[in-house]
Amino acid sequence: MTDAVHALAPSSAVLKPQVLTDFYPSWYATRELLLHHRDPYGAEINRDLQIAYYNKELDPSHPEEQVDQQRFVYPLYFTFFVAPMARLEFHQAQIAFWWILAACAVVNVFLWLRFLRLRLSAPASLALFALVLSSIPIIQNLSILQPFLLSACFMAAAAAAVSSGYLFLAGALLSVATIKPQTCLLPMIWFALWAGSNWLRRRTLFFGFAAGLATLIFTSEWVFPGWLIRYPGVLIAYAGYTKATSLLGTLLRSPLQWLLAFLLFAIVAEFCWMVRKQPSDSAAFAVALSLTLALTCWIIPAVVQPFNHVLLVPAVLLGIRYWKQLCQRNAATLVATSVFSFCALLPWPLAVAAVSIPLIPKNGWLLKLWSAPIATSMMLPFAAFGILILLRKETLHPTIGGAGRPQWQPGGAPVVTGHS
Repeated sequence: MTDAVHALAPSSAVLKPQVLTDFYPSWYATRELLLHHRDPYGAEINRDLQIAYYNKELDPSHPEEQVDQQRFVYPLYFTFFVAPMARLEFHQAQIAFWWILAACAVVNVFLWLRFLRLRLSAPASLALFALVLSSIPIIQNLSILQPFLLSACFMAAAAAAVSSGYLFLAGALLSVATIKPQTCLLPMIWFALWAGSNWLRRRTLFFGFAAGLATLIFTSEWVFPGWLIRYPGVLIAYAGYTKATSLLGTLLRSPLQWLLAFLLFAIVAEFCWMVRKQPSDSAAFAVALSLTLALTCWIIPAVVQPFNHVLLVPAVLLGIRYWKQLCQRNAATLVATSVFSFCALLPWPLAVAAVSIPLIPKNGWLLKLWSAPIATSMMLPFAAFGILILLRKETLHPTIGGAGRPQWQPGGAPVVTGHS
């Protein structure tokens, strides 16, 4: 009788998820692992999480229940970050984690400014932080408590450490960023290529990464033996039940999607190969790293796309640094730069308009604007990649100064020095 009632009930009523945020599976799995020694990837924890979200255990044989199974899918060492909150009640833990992510969002901008050696006036800095921290990607990360901000912050810290010459520290920080392994894969490939091009001087970056990752893995194995062997299966299952797709996959169908992905990858790979011997404080290095981050937003599958756009902060800052040079090159570049900037800034006025809708009575058609800021925020990867393509030519063939590679000048545009 009960099965018949469920079969007749609307699927939306049965599977309406609770509002528990993306943090709940990590908090619950960490709590059960540390306090009760339960398997965070096991069937029992999976069932508990499904009941918490959907008030029932999911049956994948039913089409209406082939939804996100809300499993714990992070590497086990992510529980080290959640461990201090394991004994808190969930409402307390999510408040604490919100503040941690908010701090990461602020620190992320500071670190990219340091990486690019970009010094702004107080009003410009205030405007920049207001713009970034009120952006759709940041708001989305904070609203759903997405741990992606942690990984992004560690990647920014690794970049800042590399540019300052602390290669071992940079490698160790990059290893911690693997709490979201799929989002740091391309930047890691670039760092490996860069380090390998001058192994004797840059090998400490690899040693730092290897030492950091080995420490995380072996400590995790000591806490819960065997998790590493099972983890690839967890990721495969996650991709299967979430049906996550890339930004290109959302916009295009195969094979056009794969052809464009290959073309974008070839463009980025060619530039990275050409500048692989440049020092870490050069403009070319910054553009290469930013290109790998922008390409990540294009081709890495994600359940919800905009929160990945936090990776585009360095591209935005490079656009600010090179604004005058781009505008002075030629009319075509000026038009392209203006179009890219318009696409990048468009979500903010639409977001303001959407927020103001409740203040405007009897205009129901304006309610459609609520979805506009998120939809237009999808233009940001286009704008960022376009700016970086223009900067690719600028760093390879600088139009300021004389011959040589662009070097950062603190507080201003890059200056060009002769080859050393």
